[in-house]
Amino acid sequence: MDELDKKIVTDLQHNCRISYQELSRKYGISANAIRRRILNMEESGVISGYSIIMSPAMTGTSLLFGLLSTDGSRDEVEMVDAIGSNKYIMAASSYTDGVYALVAEYNSPQELQEIGTFLRTLDSVETAELHTIIGTWGTKMNLTKTHLRVLGPLLEDPRLPIVDIAQKTGLTARRVRRLIGELEENNAIRFVSLVELGAATSLPFIIRILWDEKAVTQAEIAEWLETHYPLKHRETYRSASEPVIYALLVADDITELVDTIRSIRQNKHVTSVKALISGHHKYFSSYRREKLVQMVKESK
Repeated sequence: MDELDKKIVTDLQHNCRISYQELSRKYGISANAIRRRILNMEESGVISGYSIIMSPAMTGTSLLFGLLSTDGSRDEVEMVDAIGSNKYIMAASSYTDGVYALVAEYNSPQELQEIGTFLRTLDSVETAELHTIIGTWGTKMNLTKTHLRVLGPLLEDPRLPIVDIAQKTGLTARRVRRLIGELEENNAIRFVSLVELGAATSLPFIIRILWDEKAVTQAEIAEWLETHYPLKHRETYRSASEPVIYALLVADDITELVDTIRSIRQNKHVTSVKALISGHHKYFSSYRREKLVQMVKESK
């Protein structure tokens, strides 16, 4: 992947429905050239697919980030699957030194307790560090039957052209465009690309950042990361209980990884940076995805 590929991937992660023409105007190359680049990234596995994500606000869902320290006795692939066997887990990854990271979603204190008990009692787990995440995105809006009618074909193909959605739903292209615009403007639904973090020789890693709370806020540190490392940054998890941020980034090689860590540490407000390099990772079923599928089915 060159720099332009990385920029295109970042755009698709923010909105995978962005057109070849829009990307063409943005980067000054032909729409066909943009299309070929995206196809190449799909074929190489950098982009593993596309998805619709309903905002946590739509379901009242809270998110949890966790780090599990283990005794290193279990196979990484087996352990990731074991973590993901819990219905609340959305994603899990193995990291260096027998550490595993996970993201979960829950809708009540009881479910949060269930997640914690499950993780702490997994074979080989020595400690479990769990953080409720703040700063989750989205707003709540009422999805009409017509909204859900449009979302039906988009669940199968989030990049489906407007004209094809209109044909499948019996709505006019103009109305389809307006309905999708309403979903995006309200930030109730996101259309995203699924990026394989370790594909194309990329090196995913997660960093733990502590900072001077007297000098800067957590939100300012998170914004600084996204602004200064737009092509490296993938996700930020901001703890609701402690002055700590976990950020997921990617590097081309170990040299770039070390340089990125050193650069972050040079921020005058950052007091500590520690990094873990990712190995195996996997995505699992999402409650919000299943809820959206159910809503679409019930609307028919």
